[in-house]
Amino acid sequence: MAGGRELLLLAAVIALLVQTEQKPTVSMIPYLTKIFTGDLLYLHCDGDQTKHPTTWDFNGNMAGQNNTLKIAAASSKDSGIYKCTINGQTSDDFNLKVLEYVPIASLSIATGQPVMRNNAKVLLELTNDEGLEGWLCRVNREKDTKRVKLKLNNANPTSFIFETSSLKVPETIYWCEKNGTTDRSNQVVLRTTDNEVTLEMYPFPAMAGEKMTLRCLVWGTKEVIQSVFYKENVMTKTVHGDTYNIPKVTESEMGRYRCKATYRYKDQTVGPHVYKSDVQDLPVQVRPVEAVLSDTMQCSCPSCDKQEDIKSYMYYMYYKQNGNSWTMLGQNEHPDSDGTYHCRAVLGNMRTLPSKAVAKNRSIFSSVIGILVFIFVLGFLIFAVAIYKWNKNRNARVDIYEQVPMRHGDANYEAINMRQVKEGEYDTLQPGAEGRQKTGGEYEALTKREGKDEVYHTLGENVASGGGDGGYQALKTAGIQKDEYDTLKTKQPEGETGAESGGNGGYQALKTAGIPKDEYDTLKTKQPEGGTGAESGGNGGYEALKTGGISKDEYDTLKTKQPELEKVEEIKEEK
Repeated sequence: MAGGRELLLLAAVIALLVQTEQKPTVSMIPYLTKIFTGDLLYLHCDGDQTKHPTTWDFNGNMAGQNNTLKIAAASSKDSGIYKCTINGQTSDDFNLKVLEYVPIASLSIATGQPVMRNNAKVLLELTNDEGLEGWLCRVNREKDTKRVKLKLNNANPTSFIFETSSLKVPETIYWCEKNGTTDRSNQVVLRTTDNEVTLEMYPFPAMAGEKMTLRCLVWGTKEVIQSVFYKENVMTKTVHGDTYNIPKVTESEMGRYRCKATYRYKDQTVGPHVYKSDVQDLPVQVRPVEAVLSDTMQCSCPSCDKQEDIKSYMYYMYYKQNGNSWTMLGQNEHPDSDGTYHCRAVLGNMRTLPSKAVAKNRSIFSSVIGILVFIFVLGFLIFAVAIYKWNKNRNARVDIYEQVPMRHGDANYEAINMRQVKEGEYDTLQPGAEGRQKTGGEYEALTKREGKDEVYHTLGENVASGGGDGGYQALKTAGIQKDEYDTLKTKQPEGETGAESGGNGGYQALKTAGIPKDEYDTLKTKQPEGGTGAESGGNGGYEALKTGGISKDEYDTLKTKQPELEKVEEIKEEK
């Protein structure tokens, strides 16, 4: 008997030693072949059942002290080595790798909310561009995972809607897989509540950098007067109605939220109700890799270049917007018609987020090009016309000076045409040189370089009768405004008036104030040797009229004809 008791005691000690030396193991629930950004995971440390405390190690750092480690929204920063320790025993390494992409298929809520009443049901929609033949779905409730068979109506549809079972636990996780492969969809997490007030989050999980909406909903009514939102039991926001918008979510918004609603039911006569919701986790996931679509409809993925091991499998898919949905064009098929598009990069069993939508409108583009061409042509024509008119005006010659009056009875003069001479050089009449017999028709060239800033005077015939000295008449400048000209006035000898006295003719300077850059030479009488003024009876010489700085004009100058000149001399000799 004693020996039997010793054997039993020895067996118990051995069993205790074996149990003590058994290492814990790490398991993942739900079990997923690939982990993508945003996935909800629970890591369990399975081992000692005596409830010894558990510690977690992540990449050499302490990560928690509970038997279960929750990863609310997986990201690349959660990739690494996990180990748990119970009663001095440490598990083997558990390697977790989170891909910065999204799964190849999409699972979404077609009808319902992320938070539902107990025993409610939700309609889910599964979509895959390559078809759903061979696909099935799975549902996880706590540690229990079951299979959901899809009853497809067509041979290989690209989308399918199915109904969930009654929701009876606080949290239910759905996802779908293709049988025999690593292809899968994203997760949909459904929660339940018994409260009249629920806190809803759109989308779930929230994505960093994107807009997020929190709603404090009340079952049975939409007449929510006021909502108060709390984070970690601290009041964060009070709004009228039921909606709290966060324009750009950051990781700092991650936490546990609840709300309190003030509301009333339709036709309610008593005061409003005030109730709180359950506490809900608000995970914030890091933004996965995103494709880029250019204005020329070229899809690219700059961030995909970092994944050299899967780069060789990459191709692009384009989608065209049809109302609230998007239609796939086909593998590597480019947009060829007007519309709104986005694209994705596909890498084996995963893909990027869709690019931002870009509108393609060739008709508008063609119109813009046509308008630009029209503006260019119109501008060219305007420029050509302006050049033509400028050249025409430059070559034109407009008379702005009136002709210099001749003495009474002598109308023998003719105009000098500027087009027939060089610019700035004019021919004027000049009688014979001093001491020589005058001959008609001699002249010398007038150039611009002669004299500056001078006062010039013109000869005008004496309007008085008799053969007195000639007076001076104003030079008219037709077309020139705002200028005053003083004409030559004869000075009378003392005691005599008018031109009848026959005295020496004085003259006064012609003022040219306000006329820039123009110089005028007027006719001056040359006196015979020993004689003065008109008393000498000598022939009047003419001096060149200078017109420096004035172009495009014609000037009429006196031009004597030889026979007429000789007649004038004979008449003077008879007198």
